[in-house]
Amino acid sequence: MSFKITVLLIFISMPLFSQQKTAISVFENKIKERSTIYTTKENFKKAQFFFLQKEWDSVIVYSKRQLNSLNQNQDFELRNFCYFFRGYSFQKKKLFNESKKEFLKISKDFIFHQYSRMYLGEIELEQHNFQKAITYFKAIELLNAGNYWGIKKGSIENNLGLCYLHLKINDTAEFYLLKSSKIQEIEKDTLKLIGAYGNIATMYYDQYKDDIAISYFKKAYQLSKHTKNFSLKSTTALNMAVVEENRKKLIKALTYRKEYEQWNDSLNNQNKIWDIAQIEKRDAIREKQKEVIQLQLEKKVKIVERNGFIYSSITLLCLLVTGVYFYYEKVKANKTILAQKEVLNELNATKDYLFSVVAHDLRSPVNAIRKEHNKLIGQIANRDIQNIEKTVDTTISITESMYSLLNNILHWSLEQSKQLVFIIQTYALQPIIEHVLFDFKNLAVAKHIDIQTNLNTMILANFDRESLKVVLRNLIDNAIKYTPEKGTISITTTTDTNASYIEITDVGIGFSKEQMNRIHNLKTVAIANIDRSKGVGLGLLLCITLIQKNKGSLDIKSSLGKGSIIKITLPKA
Repeated sequence: MSFKITVLLIFISMPLFSQQKTAISVFENKIKERSTIYTTKENFKKAQFFFLQKEWDSVIVYSKRQLNSLNQNQDFELRNFCYFFRGYSFQKKKLFNESKKEFLKISKDFIFHQYSRMYLGEIELEQHNFQKAITYFKAIELLNAGNYWGIKKGSIENNLGLCYLHLKINDTAEFYLLKSSKIQEIEKDTLKLIGAYGNIATMYYDQYKDDIAISYFKKAYQLSKHTKNFSLKSTTALNMAVVEENRKKLIKALTYRKEYEQWNDSLNNQNKIWDIAQIEKRDAIREKQKEVIQLQLEKKVKIVERNGFIYSSITLLCLLVTGVYFYYEKVKANKTILAQKEVLNELNATKDYLFSVVAHDLRSPVNAIRKEHNKLIGQIANRDIQNIEKTVDTTISITESMYSLLNNILHWSLEQSKQLVFIIQTYALQPIIEHVLFDFKNLAVAKHIDIQTNLNTMILANFDRESLKVVLRNLIDNAIKYTPEKGTISITTTTDTNASYIEITDVGIGFSKEQMNRIHNLKTVAIANIDRSKGVGLGLLLCITLIQKNKGSLDIKSSLGKGSIIKITLPKA
């Protein structure tokens, strides 16, 4: 009996509210195309914008405002659009009763009326009102293929099969589920095909046709191997474990059970990684705040010391006029002052250089942001919705680059002023690299860059964790920045008897011979070695400095237009 319960719960809920990315794209494009004529209405314009952005609360608010401003006897299609937006948003928020109320207000001549019927059917199926769900799905089943606009025919047949399966009308359920699976096989929709096979297996098992049911469970299990969905892999492995237990093949059952636990653990780890990242970010922010407070206190101390120095100097000048006796004291004071002046001049030179770095490297992005903002103002004034998102993405990209520069300057200035604390301990390389890669996941996806990793979980090294993260962020950020779209970046870890290694390989623009010569000459880490005009800037100098502080080395092999190989060497634990 536990076998029946397990497989029923697993596969019955899978097809609900599921649409492929291509289907959603067709649907959203059609929504945008047909509703654009109403974007002169300010509230509807905002509702449409947030609908395409999938911000459902904002959609509900602005569509309601638009409805309140409409005349009861006018703008029927605009009113239907508002009902549709609200019904769809309530459905996404799992407020099914509110969603039904809105969908039922839509008139039959509305261009997206068939979509509202589909969603009403899915809601009734979710609420176990199977007869009502069948009515809605039957109406959509009769549509011509050209009127679907992204609604998958196989999904309709599958949902009908599920309804009849719940109603114990097995012959009809079998007809629709088998029909759905045939369509999914033609469309090569792997995820839905796995769900269809699972539903068919459940149906046959309820009829005690175990041999047929088991064959479909095996099909679902084999297909799940070709997906990256941990939940499906876990589910199908668990089903196979239960199947083999019922067949008294305990060794096979144990193998499938272990596989289920592995995929289940992977799924749990995937869910936890974001929470861990958030906690670490909050901790990092607190540490930065502490550093800022410490710098402010040190600044106050320096001001007090400076004022004390001034008052002391005035007192000495007053005493010098009293006689020759104080002349010797004056000479001693002057020597002290000269020594202090040299130190202050050196500090001022460092400060002036930092200001020049900030002024030079921030001028271009600030001007670029200003231009993008002016462009955004014009696009908003012209209601150019299509290009607003591109402009905002460009501005965000520029801002991230500015943030990276400022972060490098902060760490470099702390290191130069001997305020950067290094705590060298033994760590595993793999979790730290994966943590840094997590922050660049969206940036790589945006450029369609494939980041391949081969990280040995057993490799340990001695280093300061936070400074290594700074180095990895700089190197990975540069690799993504200069790798063309659809390129590849690989990160591997190796070890030998003497050291542990991290190797980052990209297919970006690489370095010229002149740049490589300057990089190899960075043996003495100093301000004078920075030459941004020739492509060797603060970020690379910071990486070299921090790796040297960790008693390691950083080697670069590159040629212009063929990419780079950067190898980090760290003391082995």
